[in-house]
Amino acid sequence: MESIAAALVKLYLPAALGILFSRAAKPSEEFFRTLSKALLYSFLPLLLFASIYGTNPLELAAGFTQMAVAVAVNVATSATVSYLLTRDSEIVQLSVYVNAGYLPIPIAYTLWGPSALPLVGFYILFNASLGYLLAPALIKGDLRSGLKEMLRFPPLYAILAGLLMSLAGAELPGFVAGAVKDVSNVAPYLALFALGAQVSEAGFWVDGKTAKLAAVRFFIAPLAVWLSAPLYLAPNSLPYRVALLESCMPPAVTNVVLSSVYSAEPGKTARAVFSLTLMSMLVVPVAMVLLG
Repeated sequence: MESIAAALVKLYLPAALGILFSRAAKPSEEFFRTLSKALLYSFLPLLLFASIYGTNPLELAAGFTQMAVAVAVNVATSATVSYLLTRDSEIVQLSVYVNAGYLPIPIAYTLWGPSALPLVGFYILFNASLGYLLAPALIKGDLRSGLKEMLRFPPLYAILAGLLMSLAGAELPGFVAGAVKDVSNVAPYLALFALGAQVSEAGFWVDGKTAKLAAVRFFIAPLAVWLSAPLYLAPNSLPYRVALLESCMPPAVTNVVLSSVYSAEPGKTARAVFSLTLMSMLVVPVAMVLLG
């Protein structure tokens, strides 16, 4: 229990600092956009590259395949159930494109160390690709725009670069690899700080459809992955735990950006995303106890 308590402190302390900062400094919306871009374009890609670079190719191939199946199960379940419950394509988008990085990276890093991060990276690769491709089709019926958005997603290139260098056996100079690793360790805590600052400003709002979305994300999808995971993952293995952790994540904050481009009601999406993100802060400790 002490290790779980320590992990919870590492999880909530940066988020609490973000909340306090937001309340005291009252930063502008432009500050949040700039901080999010710094994470998306710099620190998180660096962390993902550092976690995948130098990993054994056989381990990479296994993790790549395992996370692809986990994403397929999660997305198929979430999309089907959310559509049956709401008949709302935007709710379907929120149920399938989840926060596969901002929350899981610091949680997995705190609980299981750097070895969990390649698995999280592969989950991001598949889930973000699907999310960007599906968003224009679900919200506006425009698949080509989704492909363009996906090609602008920096973490995908970091994951692919780390993967290709590992498969090719390419090595960075020792001092460069060490610097990359040291600097990238900032990312999990900065992501939690940014998340705390952002959700502090968003407020809490739940209507009937948002409540159904919460049931899909925090109960139905995790249950489906929990029941099916033993078919393709060794129970209690690291890939098994990462798949379960990812299955109970809230919608990705990037959905707000996509909704502002493709939807006539982006405010509804923003409130749903941030409300479920706040709710997830209650779900996460339970998940950590079960997975820890």
